[in-house]
Amino acid sequence: MGLRLTFAFSVAALGLTALAPTAAASELAPGLWCENYSCRNDTDDVYRVEAEVTCWNGISTEIRYVGRRTTEPLAYMCAPQIDPGTWEQQPPELRDGKYEHVPPKWVPGQTFPQSPFKIEYRSAVVDNNPRPAPSGSGS
Repeated sequence: MGLRLTFAFSVAALGLTALAPTAAASELAPGLWCENYSCRNDTDDVYRVEAEVTCWNGISTEIRYVGRRTTEPLAYMCAPQIDPGTWEQQPPELRDGKYEHVPPKWVPGQTFPQSPFKIEYRSAVVDNNPRPAPSGSGS
C-alpha cells in the first residue's frame, strides 16, 4: 500500500512539473539572453529583438532594442478588456409641482488592464544604428 501511494505521488508530481512554465532564459544570439520582460546583452553590439506576444485578443509581433552590455526591461502591453456599458433609468424629478421625465443615464463599463499570456522571443539581429524613436513633431 505504501509503495503504491509513493508511486502515485511521484507520477502526479511529474505530471505537474510538465505543466509548469519554464523559467529558463533563451539565448537568442551569443551573449544575448531574453526571458519574460527583460533581455541581458553581454556584448558590444546593439540587438534588435523580435518577440511574439500573445494577448487575450490575439497575437502580435513586437520589436525591441537591447543596448550594449546591459539588462533591458522590456514592456509589452495588451489592449484592456472593457465591459459593455449600460443605460440606467433615472427617477422622475419634481419641478414646479409636476413630475418630469428624466432621460436614462449612460454608465460606461469597467476597464480591466491585461498582461500578455505568453512572450516568445523569436530572433535577434545586430543593429548598431537603430532608428530614432518618433519625436512627436509634425516636421
